[in-house]
Amino acid sequence: MPTQEISSFTTSTDGGGKHFGIGAHVTSANPLTPPGTPAVDIFSSLSITSKDNTLSITGKLTGDNYPSTEAFISDPSGQSAFLGIGFKDGSPYSSLEGANKDRPITTFSLSLTTDDKGNFTGVNANGKTYSIADWNKQFQQQDPHKNDKKKDNL
Repeated sequence: MPTQEISSFTTSTDGGGKHFGIGAHVTSANPLTPPGTPAVDIFSSLSITSKDNTLSITGKLTGDNYPSTEAFISDPSGQSAFLGIGFKDGSPYSSLEGANKDRPITTFSLSLTTDDKGNFTGVNANGKTYSIADWNKQFQQQDPHKNDKKKDNL
């Protein structure tokens, strides 16, 4: 079972909306690897602003990133949208030693539009607007063996 630690959590409200800051660390052993294999460590830092049916999200993931890391957010209906992904070549023995808190995995900056119930209706990123399906398709179609140098989302 993964171990989770919230290292920071801040909230504020002003004319610009509701702001949330979250820092977290998740670590877990991979049950498919031999005993003694180091655990996978992922650190996240997120800033979320909610205003007028829009969630603006910026953040980064750091850590082991082996063999890959996916970050997503889910709405009340259970629909998810990718925040970012990372791929890493190597082996569990060369990639997992230590927590690697400063090793970059991915960074992201996007806005999710929502309906009045908080369910995602679209994504705005890099000057473009996407449906949730089209946004997610970009990540689902990436091949980790062809994109091992690509660390940021599209």
